[in-house]
Amino acid sequence: MTAIAFVDTETTHFDPRHGDAWEIAVIRRREDGVDCEYVWQARPDLATADPESLKIGRFQERFAVPEGWDAVEFFPAGGPPLKSMLPEMLFDLQEALTGAVIVGSNPGFDVAFLTKLLQTHGRRLPWHYRPIDITTLAVGALYGRASEWTRKDCDAAWYSKVAKAIGWPWKSYDVSRHVEVEPPAKHVAHTALGDARWARDVWDAVTTPDAFYAASDEQLARMAGEALSRTHGDQQ
Repeated sequence: MTAIAFVDTETTHFDPRHGDAWEIAVIRRREDGVDCEYVWQARPDLATADPESLKIGRFQERFAVPEGWDAVEFFPAGGPPLKSMLPEMLFDLQEALTGAVIVGSNPGFDVAFLTKLLQTHGRRLPWHYRPIDITTLAVGALYGRASEWTRKDCDAAWYSKVAKAIGWPWKSYDVSRHVEVEPPAKHVAHTALGDARWARDVWDAVTTPDAFYAASDEQLARMAGEALSRTHGDQQ
């Protein structure tokens, strides 16, 4: 199975020709389903930085690379950042993305900055060539439901209902809510790890069946027993 990598970057500019990625998050989903989280920050050249881009990512507030260091690695579970030389960081980044399909919110943006970062330092691009955008994926799922409802009800109005609900052009947060995933809170949005986790949650909401429908008979019986126990306890 080809690995999946949920990816996000925070950058010094909206255009990779003039800016660089200063924060990168990768959540690599292994074949056993375990998600491995990676977060790095690298010291950027701010000579051509766009103030609005820095503001969106809260660069002044969150940049944590100490003077004399060129990169740091974070453990999402907590603890201080670890010093990382840029070559080490690039090696780890390549490892995290090797053979993976990149999934994110507008991943073409992130891929452009990652491409610049790796190619500037003579590194290969290790990921699959076709990234997946979670908004496009979710909209496709919603129109798929419209198709099912249309066939069931013989009423093509479901398509216009979906179109009205999601608007145009599509807004990622609105679409996310329509697949029952709440977008990142204000203090989490536009952090690389927060947005990568959000991409993962939207992906799972669209591609993974509800636990109830995926459960075995034994699991369903246990779920029913637990629900009855909670109800009985409430009645007590």
